[in-house]
Parts: sequence; C-alpha cells; structure tokens
Amino acid sequence: MKHHLATIVYNLLAVFFLVSLIAAPIYFAKNFAQVAGVKSESPYLLVSQTEKFPSMTFSQSQNTYTITLTKQVPSQAYLSIIIVNNPTSETKTYTIKNQSTENKLFFGENLNNQLIKINIPSQSSTPISLLSQSATDAQSVTFQIQTN
Repeated sequence: MKHHLATIVYNLLAVFFLVSLIAAPIYFAKNFAQVAGVKSESPYLLVSQTEKFPSMTFSQSQNTYTITLTKQVPSQAYLSIIIVNNPTSETKTYTIKNQSTENKLFFGENLNNQLIKINIPSQSSTPISLLSQSATDAQSVTFQIQTN
C-alpha cells in the first residue's frame, strides 16, 4: 500500500511539473508582449539630467513638464538638462511648446541655433537645453513636447 501511494504522489507531481513547463512560457510571453506594447506606443521618453545642476528640479503632470530653478547670474545657459529619446521604429518630428517667454528651451546645445522643432531618427536621442534671461532668480519653466 505504501508503495502504491508513493507512486500516485510521484505521478501527480510529474503531471504538475509537466503542466507548469507548458503553462509558464505562455504566461511569461503574454506579459512580455504587454510590456513591449507599452513601449512601442510611447512617442517619446524623457530622461532628466537636472540632478547635475544645483537648485534645479524637474516634475511632470500628465503631458506637461516643469523645470524649477534658482539662477546665479542674470543670463544663464543650462545645456543638456533633459534627454529626449525616440523609442519608435520611425523618425519623428518633435516640437517644444514653451509657456514661458523669458526662458528659452531648445533642442541641442548650440546657443546660436536654438531649435524648437527637430527630427529624431528611430532609437535615437537629443538633448534639450535652457537659456534663462529673466531678471528674477527663482524661476519656473513649463512646457510640453508634441509629435507631428
């Protein structure tokens, strides 16, 4: 009887093991496909570099972004404060919609060529820089990034 019970337990364990070997890859493949789908639907990814600058913070509320800073001099440039990444499989056109007139956000790091619209190839990135010419020391810059 003991031998017969042990055989039943071993058989049940073997069946359970085989079912898990079949079900586990299906379960994980389904979840990985969902994660990959989220990534491919996003028109851009932003990576903040504001921690490299003293007295600067970056925040987000839905599709609106805010940079808060305290300047040291009246006119000051901050290069590569945010990196914009195009995670899609095609070249996209991005436009910065800045709500501030005293501060200029632009793509790249060239102060002589301040682009607010740029084409970014698939799987590539470009920096966003800030030129602040406001008279006040404490400032807040609110903006959006739109894709065309």
